[in-house]
Amino acid sequence: MNWCVKILMVLACACLVSLMPAWNGDATGASPAIHFEKDVFTFEPILEGESVDVSFHFTNLGEEALVIHDAVTSCGCTTAHYPTHSIRPGEGGIIKTTYYSEGHGGENHIALLVKSNDPIVPIKNLSIRGRVISQWQAKPDRFILTNLRPNRSYTRKLQVSNFMDEPLHIKKIVVGDPHHIHLLSKPIRVAPKGDEVIAFELSADDLKLRGIGQYSIRIEVANAKMKSVEIPILMKLK
Repeated sequence: MNWCVKILMVLACACLVSLMPAWNGDATGASPAIHFEKDVFTFEPILEGESVDVSFHFTNLGEEALVIHDAVTSCGCTTAHYPTHSIRPGEGGIIKTTYYSEGHGGENHIALLVKSNDPIVPIKNLSIRGRVISQWQAKPDRFILTNLRPNRSYTRKLQVSNFMDEPLHIKKIVVGDPHHIHLLSKPIRVAPKGDEVIAFELSADDLKLRGIGQYSIRIEVANAKMKSVEIPILMKLK
């Protein structure tokens, strides 16, 4: 074999080596692998105002330590707690959270994203589902009044609906600023499956030009799981 052929063979081998993926020192391909017993937690129907403890059990089925980096939910009604230590192969752990149903009547679907060092599933999507039964409701859930004129008064109405088969007893109606909010009616009882109206007057006195006034009305009841609701009121001059 002449020297030209030898040089060509060496160059060809060098090219092949450069094209091969870098070896990471792990010939077995060992890695962590997170596995959950279930991906969906479904709770039985609850009354609005009640809470539910939620647990997702998982196991590290891989051959390296598993580390949970974060666990976040799609709703401010719940915050997830997760192990901060590494999970050895074959060991397990629990992602825990408590779902608070106040203000979330109806069908609920909350996403829970678990981030880990699992190279195959770095983000695991879990779900919390269930129905929340509303006993009562105040509508609208907020008032936004813009283009108001200074030194003028405006009348608005707030409807309280009772979905129960028994009367809803209103214990207290609290205004955030009596100078700008004046109650015109104060119902103390809402009939079963009935409605009552809370009428009130808003005053734009003393509001700064182009300024924003932020106030509220809080309704407290005596015989429901959801004990109170606060209705924000925003006022802005023209």
